[in-house]
Amino acid sequence: MTILVAVEEFRIGGAQTFALRLAQALHEAGHRVYLYSMYWQYTEHDLVKRLAPDVELLEYQPSYRKIDTLVLRADDWLQRQGWSISLRAQQLQRHLAHLIEHKKIEVVSSNTFKCDHLLAQVLQKLPLVPLVVTMHGDYEQFLAFYRQGQHYVIPNYLHKLADAIARINGIAYLSEQNLEVIRPGVVAVSAGHVRVRRIYNGLEGRFSADADKYTRSQLNIEPDALVFGMVARGVPEKGWEPVIQAFQRLRRLSARPMNLVLVGASPFLNQLREAYRADEALRFLGFVDNPVDCIASFDVGILASSLKESLPNSIAEYLFCGKGVISTDVGEIRQMIRTDDGQEAGLLIDFPAQGLAEVEPLYQAMKRYAEEEHLLRSHQALAAQAFAKFEMSRCVHAYTQLYEDCAKSLSA
Repeated sequence: MTILVAVEEFRIGGAQTFALRLAQALHEAGHRVYLYSMYWQYTEHDLVKRLAPDVELLEYQPSYRKIDTLVLRADDWLQRQGWSISLRAQQLQRHLAHLIEHKKIEVVSSNTFKCDHLLAQVLQKLPLVPLVVTMHGDYEQFLAFYRQGQHYVIPNYLHKLADAIARINGIAYLSEQNLEVIRPGVVAVSAGHVRVRRIYNGLEGRFSADADKYTRSQLNIEPDALVFGMVARGVPEKGWEPVIQAFQRLRRLSARPMNLVLVGASPFLNQLREAYRADEALRFLGFVDNPVDCIASFDVGILASSLKESLPNSIAEYLFCGKGVISTDVGEIRQMIRTDDGQEAGLLIDFPAQGLAEVEPLYQAMKRYAEEEHLLRSHQALAAQAFAKFEMSRCVHAYTQLYEDCAKSLSA
């Protein structure tokens, strides 16, 4: 098959990372694959080259880039004022329609709502090309923002959602919460024609040539130290500060050497680094191109998110590296850490009713691992079994089947 894998932009993020990994895996499985991004301005080419080195990237290339960037900013301003107007959308639609016909695309596989909606409009005139979307959590997040009238609300979101659903042929979802937007009564259009399947994101974990930079000796960590670590986007809601506070409390009350490794980059994390610079047990690594390189030095991987996560990449990466897990109980995380026989490779704490994750349950979970060596070793051993569901070969097979079934239904 000739497949277009599309996303809003190619910069670090769960949906973007998965789209790149899927595109490369589909290529390695023998398909002709192309990548598409709506915003050339945000493409992190090193990320694309690392995760999808053999897949051609197709982007809208305007004659005057500065003007296109100004138009993009104008679109963003208009939407934030509540105007459902895009000066740039028509150019993207024409460009996409040309690419799909010129490259003889047989299936479009999209990964973020804004891109899904754009492609749904384009494919109205190409009825035999199936549109398969992966719901990573943005659909229900936008719906929550719309209902609350808070944060960033997409103008006319329910109307755009209905337009997209009407043209979508297949949905790959990660968690039951993803399906809220297609339940009866949410939008004035039926999703009865859509093939809906749960497909877990695949992870082709590979250590890079930079892995030696993140060994315990390179990080100035004692060989016998208990090492907690966290990999996430650098936003407060991921729970960075509660994790630091829980760790500091544990360290004050324990004679065992221990460290906390924090992997992520943002102005917020720069502020935390400055605020906690006196703590010599903390290691702020900033952005790491290939997180598994540094996760290998952890004993326990943490994600204390208060966001409505679906299937966080970091949890799969912790499992791949054989680490015990501490996380808030949200989305599919409990299923992620569970083995086929029902054992769990980690400790989950309650999802916060409001605000950030609570320090006390994080501290208690970290304390258990610090005091119960047999529990930690057991969970580390179970991690490899729990990871089996994320083997990329399983993921590619499931997506290929969904693509083929959608194509057959359109040609019948």
